Amino acid sequence: MISSLFNRARNPEERRVRAWCRETLGMTPNDLALFRQALRHVSAVAEDRPDLPDNERLEFLGDAILDAIIGDLLFATYPDKGEGFLTRMRSKLVSRQQLNTLAKHIQIEKVMESNVARSHESSVPGNALEALIGALFLDKGFDRTRKVVVKLLTTHFDLKEIEKEDRDGKSRLLEWGQKRRKKVEFIVREEGGSGRGKHYVAEVRIGGEVRGTGHGASKKVAEQDAAQSAFRGMRSRKPQQPRSQVPKPTPSSEHAPSMHAPRRGSRPTRPGRSDEPSNNAG
Repeated sequence: MISSLFNRARNPEERRVRAWCRETLGMTPNDLALFRQALRHVSAVAEDRPDLPDNERLEFLGDAILDAIIGDLLFATYPDKGEGFLTRMRSKLVSRQQLNTLAKHIQIEKVMESNVARSHESSVPGNALEALIGALFLDKGFDRTRKVVVKLLTTHFDLKEIEKEDRDGKSRLLEWGQKRRKKVEFIVREEGGSGRGKHYVAEVRIGGEVRGTGHGASKKVAEQDAAQSAFRGMRSRKPQQPRSQVPKPTPSSEHAPSMHAPRRGSRPTRPGRSDEPSNNAG
């Protein structure tokens, strides 16, 4: 009773966070301050409030907890698969792209504290999700955290579709260009932001023509996103008759590399998380 009174929401912001946790995670926080910290990006901490903790330490903890939960889930789901397959699947599930996609599905930005411009793609939502997992672990323990995370994953993602994804679009596209003697270029430029808020835009050009555009918080992320954009464009042209204003593609340009595009979101893996050699961009 005393603990309940102590942790009662004291203002509209705390009531909003608590209501969101109940609706989205299916649980009520015991330590509401811990969850507010998890949702507080460093950019939201005022210079005159150095005592106000940001979510970076909880993000570190949540990252480790998430790896353990994903490992446990995959080990049980694929009893006949080897270590290499399990490692690749885990890398896909904990990639920055997947975490950002999941964070958007659960609308974490509604309760985040951040001064990073939301007009650009960034890693802030995915980082907040990891920090939230860290807070949930400290507040409720591993078993409860595992149940919440697994439910979120199975609700918003299809493991069978993730199996089909090939994240290393850049290398695949360059190889495709070499085989068909087509020049494939990636042009990257920086657009605003600083530090962790930097934003990059990439174009992929095939034979001098822009065939895909990508965005990301790093050059690598933007390039991978551009490659996926190019793949989608080539596949969309393949089954259709060319329109009158569009020149008829040559046969070699119609056969895009064998790629399975993500069903949810198109952002590539976040830098530094993928430990699968076959999925590293060249």
